[in-house]
Amino acid sequence: MNFWSRKFYRRAIQLFGSHFYLNPDPGIRRSILVAGTARSGTTWLGDLIASQLPSRILFEPFHPDLVSDYRRFHYFQYMRPGTENPEFYAFARKVFTGEIRYPWIDPQNERIISKFRLVKEIRANLALKWLYDNFPEVPILFIVRHPCAVVLSRMELGWATDCDIEPFLSQPHLIDDHLDPYFDLIRSAETVEEKHAVIWCVSNLVPLKQFNSNELKVVYYENLCTQPEIELRGIFQAKGHEFSARLLTSSIQPSQTTWHASAVVTGSNKIETWKKKLSRSQIDHVLQIVQAFGLGHLYGDSALPLHENAG
Repeated sequence: MNFWSRKFYRRAIQLFGSHFYLNPDPGIRRSILVAGTARSGTTWLGDLIASQLPSRILFEPFHPDLVSDYRRFHYFQYMRPGTENPEFYAFARKVFTGEIRYPWIDPQNERIISKFRLVKEIRANLALKWLYDNFPEVPILFIVRHPCAVVLSRMELGWATDCDIEPFLSQPHLIDDHLDPYFDLIRSAETVEEKHAVIWCVSNLVPLKQFNSNELKVVYYENLCTQPEIELRGIFQAKGHEFSARLLTSSIQPSQTTWHASAVVTGSNKIETWKKKLSRSQIDHVLQIVQAFGLGHLYGDSALPLHENAG
């Protein structure tokens, strides 16, 4: 079955599953949160988890423009750990218990009956530590991908930059707690690749800075590509679930949000495409921004995460 046939088949299943499904046990322990920046592999990782654990997939519920219950919050809402916010708590609880049902959230669900809820999210990075503190029962998987690969993907899709950066600079607590040292750097970003790099940096800086190393399970996209069975086995063991290599066939399939020209679809190298498509100056611009944000220890010129941080 080719890419488009698989896509059509999955969509047919989702049209049914998005309307006719039973919410699993509403206990919060039945929810798993997969988070990361946009174009970092959150959907793919979510698909892999759901292939092992029968899950209702909740697609990006923390979207203020498309989920009315979340409308009063920022596009990238920052939540200062230790603070109380009853409204944010009530919304998050509605998500983690599966009470929420919404046209934007449910279209990728493929199961009528499931045991778990898999929440796939790209806009909650700045609230992850708050969610961890308030909902400790929910395992969080945070996927990180090379900034140049993310920047290239965003550029190829023609995604906006300024309207994504604006929510960062309009939240005083976020600036005071994390962005003040980088305020001028953010404002001085001029090229498209520099602005996309800023979005990557802020989205990764805050959670990686807030969590202790034993609190957040970080998954590197490149390791997931090159050694999926090892990575997934480690994830499941850490979370106390059994892993089946027999069910890993979906790891070579495109995710539900894969663009038709991406490396996953065309068959080119999944982790090195950016080296061929970005110019040397564009790569340098991205990596200079990453270095200035103090995240140069994660990635450099190599397509793989730097060795000492990849475990």
